[in-house]
Amino acid sequence: MVNIVVIGGGFTGLAFVIHAIRARPAGVIFDLTIVEPSAKLGRGIAYGTTEPLHRINVPSDRMSLFADDSTHATRWLREHDALDTGSVDEQGHYYVSRQRYGEYVDATLKQVVAEAAAHARVNHRRASATGLSKISSGFNVTLDDGSQLEAQRVALCFGHTPSKPPGRIDEDALRDPRLIAHPWSHDALHAIPGDASVLLVGTGLTMADVAVTLIGREHRGRITAISRRGLRAQPHGIFADAADFLGNTTPPTTARELVQRLRQRIARDKQANIGWQPAADALRFELPRIWNALPAHEQRRVVRRLLPFWDVHRFRIAPQIHAAIERAIETGQMRVVKAGIGDIQRHAHGFRVGLKRPGGRIEEHDFGAVVFCTGPARDIERNPLVKSLLESRLARLDAVKAGLDTDLQSRILDAEGNVSPGLFAFGPMTRGSFGEMTGAPDIARHLERLLKDGSLLAYPV
Repeated sequence: MVNIVVIGGGFTGLAFVIHAIRARPAGVIFDLTIVEPSAKLGRGIAYGTTEPLHRINVPSDRMSLFADDSTHATRWLREHDALDTGSVDEQGHYYVSRQRYGEYVDATLKQVVAEAAAHARVNHRRASATGLSKISSGFNVTLDDGSQLEAQRVALCFGHTPSKPPGRIDEDALRDPRLIAHPWSHDALHAIPGDASVLLVGTGLTMADVAVTLIGREHRGRITAISRRGLRAQPHGIFADAADFLGNTTPPTTARELVQRLRQRIARDKQANIGWQPAADALRFELPRIWNALPAHEQRRVVRRLLPFWDVHRFRIAPQIHAAIERAIETGQMRVVKAGIGDIQRHAHGFRVGLKRPGGRIEEHDFGAVVFCTGPARDIERNPLVKSLLESRLARLDAVKAGLDTDLQSRILDAEGNVSPGLFAFGPMTRGSFGEMTGAPDIARHLERLLKDGSLLAYPV
């Protein structure tokens, strides 16, 4: 029997368990414990939303958990009446609610576990992991209730750490429910009056979700979204599946060369009248190879200079959400402004906010509500479990400090750069090791490739 503790029960954790069980070698029994404080598995931040207007960002036929069965998700969603008329686009693709997609992931886990009942046991431990230490038989995982779990293998599958609200916020403002630091909390936006002028801090996918929720509720007040660059997630075009960015050439070794090659590919695709999206997809499919060919200082340059631009082209937006926001901008209900955030002070009717405009000029504006949509934190070491791993030298941060350093098999590297046997990391926390590991399809394919022969988990490390 192989005892495995999976820390995190969102999409990444469940995808790990699903593919681990399916690839289990004959004669091996898996005893898996999923450590996840939420009552429901497979949700996390992305799929824990109950707002029907929050949709998956790519079509359901590209969201299957299994590479060799692209319609697996769509079939389940159709069988369970999740393909509502509002989810289909002009090309016949389905962008279903993220809540229903989370149900698909959970249902798939249950089916896989039921089919392997004689050879795999799965237990959900409602807790958070706060520490991890090495012992002779493997690892001790410390939980937030003070108890411990022993494991021969540990898979870290937890997602993003919430970011701290930016700017300087006075105490009265922090206590006001109309200042919303965590828009994913249940009914968080209900505190916003229907006629309030709303400030959304951030212009990425979280902003899009908040904006479309307000628009769907027929919010009457003006919506202002700010970020330093004013970049918004781009719409979809033609989808491509070819990993042909490099062709027969060697990977670029500088950020400048990478940008040049991408521009050349986009120019070529534009001549063929297919848009820029296939070029971005082709780069994404080969990014682990490209990323690991870049020296550490060039990786840091990419993150510092190029990452915001890459993200808005890589993480594209569902067409229904894009259309709703475009209409709101066209009618003047919503605007996107290049600005940073300064002081936020509470006053009788809401908040006085200092916006840092390009060039350093501060503009003061009044808003009836403020919602922080700034995405995940970059200081992953704030997570107690990550802090424990770093202090015990069982792990180290990657070169760009986006997460934990791993090898290409997702085995965590210790402080000296050696593999920590039996200790793995998957999902968003490994983005700095692979260049990209955030989208659900990429995570599922990565897990499927690594676990397909069972040797990574089942045999001695």
